[in-house]
Amino acid sequence: EVDSTAGGNQTVVVTGTNFTSGGVIAFVGSSAEFNASSTTFNNATQVTAVAPKSSFLNAQEPYTIKFTASTGTVGSSASGLINVDSAPTFGVASGTLGTLPNANRASSGLTTITATDAEGDSITFAKTSGTIPTGITLNSNGTWSGTANIESSTTTYNFTITATAGSKTTSRAYSIIVQALVTQTFSYTGSDQSWTPPTDISSVNVWLWGAGGGSDVSSDRGGAGGFVKGTLAVTGGNDYVIVVGQGGAGGDNDANYTSAQPASYGGGGAGYENPSGGGLSGIFSGSGQVFNGYTPQPTDHSRTITIAGGGGGSDNSGPNGGSGGYPNGGSPPAGVGLSGVGGSQSAGGADGGGLLKGGSGYYGAQWTGGGGGGFYGGGTGRGGDSGGAGGSSHISNLTNASYNAGSTTDVPDGRSESTYDNNAGYGGQGSSGSASQSNTTYANGGFHGRVVIQY
Repeated sequence: EVDSTAGGNQTVVVTGTNFTSGGVIAFVGSSAEFNASSTTFNNATQVTAVAPKSSFLNAQEPYTIKFTASTGTVGSSASGLINVDSAPTFGVASGTLGTLPNANRASSGLTTITATDAEGDSITFAKTSGTIPTGITLNSNGTWSGTANIESSTTTYNFTITATAGSKTTSRAYSIIVQALVTQTFSYTGSDQSWTPPTDISSVNVWLWGAGGGSDVSSDRGGAGGFVKGTLAVTGGNDYVIVVGQGGAGGDNDANYTSAQPASYGGGGAGYENPSGGGLSGIFSGSGQVFNGYTPQPTDHSRTITIAGGGGGSDNSGPNGGSGGYPNGGSPPAGVGLSGVGGSQSAGGADGGGLLKGGSGYYGAQWTGGGGGGFYGGGTGRGGDSGGAGGSSHISNLTNASYNAGSTTDVPDGRSESTYDNNAGYGGQGSSGSASQSNTTYANGGFHGRVVIQY
């Protein structure tokens, strides 16, 4: 057999009888022949011929061998002695056949191995050395099947694939990368944060905690931020904006409230002589600004994907602020005045709650807590000694969703999640609170939100 695509020359040793010096070997195909580029007389029973491999054509096989002596005498083999069989040629370059993210370890993310054969012989593929990821199978036609096992750390698998066509083989080195679980944590920064998922993933798991509302003295607590988790479909390579709410401002006693406590990034409403509401935490599509401090920039929910509402600011005489929640934010019990009303899935809470932002405290009435930001924000307190309400969460774009319903607790849900940390979402604890108050610059302030994405 001659591999006509291998390059170089083919040496053929011919045995027979009555060979003489000066003769020429020719290779005779089915309709054409060609002479060897050199014929060496060894002895009367053997000559050696050399010819370019490329001169042998598959369409002419099998080739008989003819010796023509210098006298013109000719002798030929009785049958074809040389066939043409080229080794297969790979169609996929050596290197990585794909990177499988933890969120999508299916073999569909791998490149199919291809090869061609000059003679049109069928080609089969097999791993001949190295290691393929556990759970993945190379099929004989070059396709892949199965799903790679989870890796504790990103691992590169190196191996050799051999393509076989007829009796000829060709080998090539490849690799597959299986990524470990990727966890991206977003903490409060006071401004929008950008996120672009890798191009090879289509879904992620998300956890969101809205920020807690601020508190005043030990007898009251700010409302906890809402908690939401689930699986979110994403488009790899697209831009998203992450908002992590700011904890509502609090104070150590009533004397500290001289006017309004400042509003919170993420839509937490300002309090008036009472604590502020906490900002929402959320994921939004696109790259444009979502919040300029307290103020949302979108005028509708076309960019809203999912939200954990913020908690309301408390009242200085006892009632806690309302916590963020789904479908409605929590409404605190009425104090001396009228406490705020939680945001819903269709409207902000009275008074002052609106799209993405909570109501800010009345300047004409003392001791009104700010409402929490949310899908729709919670209302502010509507009279003296009244707490703000929680903003609503939003989960319609999540599958396998878990969430908390709004209430008046200062303790957030989701604390048992492995992705929880830093007292995220706690309402302000007052002077006798159990949570550390290191997550805010305000005394008795609510704790900032948190967003975690895994894939």
